[in-house]
Amino acid sequence: MVNKFIFALIFSFFPISLYAEGIVLQEEECEEKLLELIEKSKKYIDISVYSINNKKLVDAIISAYERGVKIRVLTDKVQAAGRSSRIWELLEANIPLRVHTHKRIMHTKVAIYDGVSVSSGSFNWTEPAVHKNEEVCDIFINEPQYAGQHQKLFDQRWRDNSQEKSDIWLLKKKQEKEKKALEGKLKKQKK
Repeated sequence: MVNKFIFALIFSFFPISLYAEGIVLQEEECEEKLLELIEKSKKYIDISVYSINNKKLVDAIISAYERGVKIRVLTDKVQAAGRSSRIWELLEANIPLRVHTHKRIMHTKVAIYDGVSVSSGSFNWTEPAVHKNEEVCDIFINEPQYAGQHQKLFDQRWRDNSQEKSDIWLLKKKQEKEKKALEGKLKKQKK
């Protein structure tokens, strides 16, 4: 009886959640779980993803940012330059975004939610990942130690890919994109 009382007393002063969950999901389930994790995040989300063009996920990220969740996105330069990339929407929403500017591609697909939950696996945050590819998505809920390991790696990569280098790369790509759009307009006008 005394032991139960002491145990209850300890947990009332030091609330510790004993609930942890690790799940493996397929494509559409993964998209839904990522949306849920984004929507439930209160403090921050750090996203390191090779490719991002999934409208639902981008909209959810922007919505989270607008409600005060701190967001950082690190993505690969090759994929960020693609026609279907939605990084420009994130930038327009003033979400901090850096482009991996090293020689090697940044092939990670990891997000950390409030420092306690993590999503990882082969699942890019893209439409094809949901509707065309065979993917796997690992979700770890209430795993602060595991999240901490990913956080350390994310923070290192964030520092390694400076804002200055990202801004230079983004400006160059934006100018190329605007030039192509202007050339397309001129071709249409000539017809």
